[in-house]
Amino acid sequence: MFRSTMSITALSLGIFTASAPGDAMAHGAGVHRHGQVFVMTNAGDGNAVVAYDRAADGSLAYAGTYATGGLGAPSRPINPLGSQGSLVLSEDGKLLFAVNAGSNEVSMFRVGPHGLTLLDVVDSGGDFPVSVASHGDLLYVLNVGGDGNIAGFEVEPCGELVPMKGSVRDLGLGGTIPPSLGATPGQIGFTPDGEVLVVAGKGSNQIHVFPVSGRGLPSNAPVTTISRGLVPFDFAFDRRGHLIVAEVGGDGVPATGDTSAVSSYGIRADGSLAVISDTVDTFQRATCWIASAPGSRYVFTANTGSDTVSGLQVDARGTLTLLDGGVSASFPAGTAPIDLTMTRDGRFLYTLNAGTGTIAAFQVSRDGSLLPRGEAGELVPGSGAQGIAVR
Repeated sequence: MFRSTMSITALSLGIFTASAPGDAMAHGAGVHRHGQVFVMTNAGDGNAVVAYDRAADGSLAYAGTYATGGLGAPSRPINPLGSQGSLVLSEDGKLLFAVNAGSNEVSMFRVGPHGLTLLDVVDSGGDFPVSVASHGDLLYVLNVGGDGNIAGFEVEPCGELVPMKGSVRDLGLGGTIPPSLGATPGQIGFTPDGEVLVVAGKGSNQIHVFPVSGRGLPSNAPVTTISRGLVPFDFAFDRRGHLIVAEVGGDGVPATGDTSAVSSYGIRADGSLAVISDTVDTFQRATCWIASAPGSRYVFTANTGSDTVSGLQVDARGTLTLLDGGVSASFPAGTAPIDLTMTRDGRFLYTLNAGTGTIAAFQVSRDGSLLPRGEAGELVPGSGAQGIAVR
């Protein structure tokens, strides 16, 4: 793909002086030099992003709250969007994108040395946006209300998100507005090279692959593969570009105490998927979220039904090996870990614990084991918060 990243870099560095509609005042002291973690409240009366400063040891401290200018959709206390990727950073970590499912909008922030600046709020191009994907100066949105679609935007140097002509692709879900989230796709994401868009269709057990042209447009129709495990909720990519999918329904073989699984795939040149590791059992329930990092040989899953985190090692071929018997970290009952994220260097992992309204921090050891680094609050337990990103 030949699209330039110059415009997004210039924008994120603040070379251009765009206005900041709806800019919110931080309640904290600003950005810590070691980085930040961001979480989305998804509040129905006004969505917001909560920022935390990240210390050198990975621990967190509350830094501020920033309105997105749109509305969330807290339809249920845990996993109200049924998705991963509702809050996403640009590759350089200097732009932050958030969905506003309650008002069918997407927000874009600049991440600066003193907090977040709201740059733009735009119509998502469909109904009930739940996930976004960023690569270079492209942003794609997954809308799951009604028939559902994906819609593309260009990130302009002036601080605007501009709809891309010819980028919308209908998904033909035949659903409702608001959607039945158990049957809708759970994530959209770019491959690391930006040449492919992937959509996880958890309700249909399908994984959709859209090759992306040099102009940033997806193929007219996806190449669709049936996932090896049931309910492919979401996915991550290892550092070599292998697709690793969290499958909530497990391997589909009836057994007492069925648990979830993770599978890995290679993406062929024609967009079809080649199975590498077939339904590796986590031995946990509701393995719905998965996180990776370019600098890590591990991936981690959040297992909401078991209140645990599972780690898996990924070798050079994309083969998965479960760590610690499936329990790399455990929480008290009712914690409900959902979204999770890793720093790009793979040193730290963070989980959004929806049941308790906390963010848990872990250091990732060389052998993949997790060392707790405390928790941060400022979220209302069971309030429908969803989405987490780290820089």
